[in-house]
Amino acid sequence: MIDVTDIIPLDIPTESISDVACQGAHFDDISGIWYTEPRELNEALRGYAYDVDTFNVAAPYYLVITSKMHCWSCHQPTRIHGLMITRFMKQNQDGKGWLSVRRNTFLFHINSLPDEIKKNIKASNYYLDKSKTTGLRYWMNHCEICGERLGDYELFCLEDEAFHQMTVEKILRANVRKVNKLFVSTAGNPADHAPKDVVRYLCDARFVMNAPASP
Repeated sequence: MIDVTDIIPLDIPTESISDVACQGAHFDDISGIWYTEPRELNEALRGYAYDVDTFNVAAPYYLVITSKMHCWSCHQPTRIHGLMITRFMKQNQDGKGWLSVRRNTFLFHINSLPDEIKKNIKASNYYLDKSKTTGLRYWMNHCEICGERLGDYELFCLEDEAFHQMTVEKILRANVRKVNKLFVSTAGNPADHAPKDVVRYLCDARFVMNAPASP
């Protein structure tokens, strides 16, 4: 665990690593993130500091996975998009420290994204909206045909759904695009009327073999 309350992620190109390694930058071997503390930010590092006000998840890169499902409202096929990270750090729930993780993980219930990351996702039917059932406001999928909101709980938390325990056959048919840029976001913030609730925002990406065909 990184026992620091506030960190500043650093977006350091490979060719510049040797120049900044001795200037107060820290590298976390597990998450693959370069960072510094606010009190250590100096002129040598300022140009690499990622410009973001608040965040609780950071990753050195991310994958945009585009698959298909049938809308549960109009029953027509529509594209859906999920963000997957394989190395990352997340802020502890008490806000006092950061946990480093190396695991294939889907990130969802995302409350805010920097503009650069929004552009890299490149999905017109994935945008900020408010859930009708939970009151949460987050980036969610929408049906390309009827516009129905396709909430993250059903896509990422239920068994045998779009992204949770995705079959190998389905991931092979999906469009998987790796974005080799630093990723930061705020995820899992509860609705305004329930500020003490804990909102799940990470789930393991488990790609399972298809079930045997029925006789």
